[in-house]
Amino acid sequence: MHFLKALVALLLPQLGLSLATPKPGNETAGHIPGTSSHHAKVRGQTYHYLLAEPTSAQKGTILLLHGIPDLSYGWRYQIPPLAKLGYRVIAPDMLGYAGTDSPCSVTHWARKELAADMADLIGQLVPKGEQVIVGGHDWGAGLTYKVALWHPELVKAFFSIAIPYVPLWLGPTKEWVDMLDLVENGTFPSMGYQLQFREEALERNVTSLAQIRSFINGAYGGTTLDGKGAFSPQNGVDFDIVDQLGPNPLVNSSELDFYAKRFHINGMRGPFNWYRTRRMDWEDELPFLKDGPIKYKMPVLFMPATKEPNSMPANIWTDMGDYFESLKIQELDSHHFAHWEAADKVNEALATWLPTLQ
Repeated sequence: MHFLKALVALLLPQLGLSLATPKPGNETAGHIPGTSSHHAKVRGQTYHYLLAEPTSAQKGTILLLHGIPDLSYGWRYQIPPLAKLGYRVIAPDMLGYAGTDSPCSVTHWARKELAADMADLIGQLVPKGEQVIVGGHDWGAGLTYKVALWHPELVKAFFSIAIPYVPLWLGPTKEWVDMLDLVENGTFPSMGYQLQFREEALERNVTSLAQIRSFINGAYGGTTLDGKGAFSPQNGVDFDIVDQLGPNPLVNSSELDFYAKRFHINGMRGPFNWYRTRRMDWEDELPFLKDGPIKYKMPVLFMPATKEPNSMPANIWTDMGDYFESLKIQELDSHHFAHWEAADKVNEALATWLPTLQ
């Protein structure tokens, strides 16, 4: 048994994970203290969102955007501290997830459309004229850049966890380059999983509640008895072993059950659609290049997760300052799911940065 633990400890870092004990969940998995559950009609689609009112004098509104495989519940370690700091917090389940609709056409997932959804949600929930602070993780971080790009008048500032701004990947470029080329030419070899996730055939492997639970467990770092993981940034998910995985190091069993049940509402097509719009996004954003590279004017906090060097090496975000007038970088000694694994550090960084925006 000691040998197996040692072996797992050696292999998990290759997946961008650690052998940490899962954080204890709330007494009722899926509930975040101080939040209430709501729905809104947003540009023809129903969005589910969590809302937390400030527990001290209100200083503003923060919109939190989650990634894959995650939910609004993914912000369970940030929402109460932010409310305590005086912020009204809105955390939607993103398009295709849980209580939010999953429309038929993939065009709804084009980033221009998703940014417009968030602008509509802001317009419904925030007093006219008030700018919000937007924060995101994973694809939510990617969308955060787009909300600020398409609707800068609504964004006072924004922060991104783990995902840097890289023009070839999250921003417009003059020439179209497919993700397959970026992987094969060595620009982003760790994005190989995106080639798997964008294929429609993938969904047949993740349909039942049990299959979804196994997929999420693998994405969170569950391993077999001999320490083998089912996910790698280069190749994606090995579906031959997902059913053989033990517990993951990030969420406990009751929380994993909650995630699986919520994902099962709409299935996995919606979450995977986030990987299927790069060409649409490139076409939509070409006009932004007429005056040269994009330069964000609002304050930005980027929190890179420094323990995921295989999937997000530091050298791809060292030039981020070229695209922002006011950029602060706060490194996190963490893996990809830093808002869980390094929750205290994330909250500390936010508590330090937010007062500078007043």
